[in-house]
Amino acid sequence: MTSFQISVFGVGAVLFTPDGRYLMQLRDDLPSVSMRGHWGLFGGVIEAGEEPAAALVRELREELDLKIDSVGDPFSQLVFDLGFAGRGIDRKIFYEVPITESAIRRLRLGEGQRMTLFGLDELLREPRVAPWDLYGVTLHARRSSVAAALRRPNQL
Repeated sequence: MTSFQISVFGVGAVLFTPDGRYLMQLRDDLPSVSMRGHWGLFGGVIEAGEEPAAALVRELREELDLKIDSVGDPFSQLVFDLGFAGRGIDRKIFYEVPITESAIRRLRLGEGQRMTLFGLDELLREPRVAPWDLYGVTLHARRSSVAAALRRPNQL
């Protein structure tokens, strides 16, 4: 049994357009990059002493030159065990960040190979997506139906 100690604590921006598409980053294909060559959310690791929301604001500036003052409350979070891959337990906090296509055109990619807008169905067909980020996007895209299903009484 793995002890419950977080090895990596990160944040991710669920950047979504009014028509329900998600801005994703194709991660650099470098040996030093985790999940290199995979699509993922913009964000990163929280630095020592840094608050999660502040970390995401910093990461969005570094990765996209997106200057925002705050990101609000977290949308969701995920804790996952990567012991099978020799890593340990990671935690990622997801924040909703609405964005328009005109704002996307003004972004400047500072990290990653490229950025692309995906609909959920399109993203689900991609063979190389960071699984934890796919969770965040899927939960966000289906948030209304998930909330409705959770409001129904439990039935056996």
